Amino acid sequence: MSSGGILSLPNELLIAIATAGQGGSVTVQQLRPEWSLSQVCRRFRDIIVGAPVLWTLIELDLHSDMLADIANLYFTRSQACHLRTILRECKDTDDELIAERLSVIVPHIHRIRQLRIFLFANPQIALAPLRHVAAPNLERLEIRNTLEAFEMNPVEIFSLGAPMLTFICMKCITPHFPVPWAAALTHLKLHRDGEWRDSSSSLAATITTQCLCLAHLSLSVVYLEMGRLHLPFLERLHIEIPEEDQHHLLAIFDLFDTPALAEFTISGTHADQILVLFNSTSLPHSSFPALTSLTFVNGSCACRVIPADAHPITSAPRLFPALSSLSLIHQCFTPHLVTGIFAREQALKFRVPPLFFQYLDVEEDDLDVEVLREIDSKSSSMMQHFELDHIRYGCYSP
Repeated sequence: MSSGGILSLPNELLIAIATAGQGGSVTVQQLRPEWSLSQVCRRFRDIIVGAPVLWTLIELDLHSDMLADIANLYFTRSQACHLRTILRECKDTDDELIAERLSVIVPHIHRIRQLRIFLFANPQIALAPLRHVAAPNLERLEIRNTLEAFEMNPVEIFSLGAPMLTFICMKCITPHFPVPWAAALTHLKLHRDGEWRDSSSSLAATITTQCLCLAHLSLSVVYLEMGRLHLPFLERLHIEIPEEDQHHLLAIFDLFDTPALAEFTISGTHADQILVLFNSTSLPHSSFPALTSLTFVNGSCACRVIPADAHPITSAPRLFPALSSLSLIHQCFTPHLVTGIFAREQALKFRVPPLFFQYLDVEEDDLDVEVLREIDSKSSSMMQHFELDHIRYGCYSP
């Protein structure tokens, strides 16, 4: 296209092009499309600057001395539009300085609909400007801290309310409960890298009493000390479990009173634990009548020999009557599990679910060829006997 053709683009198409270019994040060295297009010519500048929708995605570097100027420019040009805001910090920035620069968004917090903050700091100091603040239109909040030393110190944010907040993702951040915005949450992801066994029971009590509308929950790591969680509307659950004995997984399942749960993913499992789970006929407190998808993940297992006291699968997995999909992701002793799950006398008793074997390794040379061959040899005859055609292999990207 000639320069004349580009300059003759309709205003609406030019705005659409700029909007399409805002789909992904950019590095500090790159210019966002609204900046690039506004510098082509005077006409382009007038169109881009005059389109508030193009200035609603604000990406700020908390270590930049220009943060306040850039932020105010976006706040002005976006006019009354709702905002998506991303704040990033580098390692060598002082915590108090981070708090000072973060305070720039506070006067406009009522316009922010999505807020993402990436920190390497003490969150109690860095996030202090958000403590006694109301966020009436905030729907999604994500805070990720890569500094683990302060992850157990509770942080108070939006104490004056965030009634529209439905999605929270926090890494190495502990929210200070109780909070006025927990009741509306439908998605909650809390990821911690350190040991938090002692405080797990208080977290479970908070989730059970305050987050009654949760549909999606992701926790790491789940301890037995946490106690039982009653979540009647929960549909998807993703947890990590610590290294424990073969009965630990069964005990973990009994923590969750989740009658509507449809998808359950557990990371850190071992084959002997799965065997115990599948051999169990009931749980003392829990049941999973709606569970259709079950995934076991083991990313760093050193197991080489199946334990001598590991029991084979001797009965259909009665705990999951609606199960229709079973994924074994990099799971130790997968062939042993396949043999038990597809045993003829068991498969005749219940509907054998589809199996999806996935591997963390993407390169073909890294795949455990012997494991694949053993799975093929065990499953092929079973598939012929039961006319099964639903064993798939794939690469897993967590």
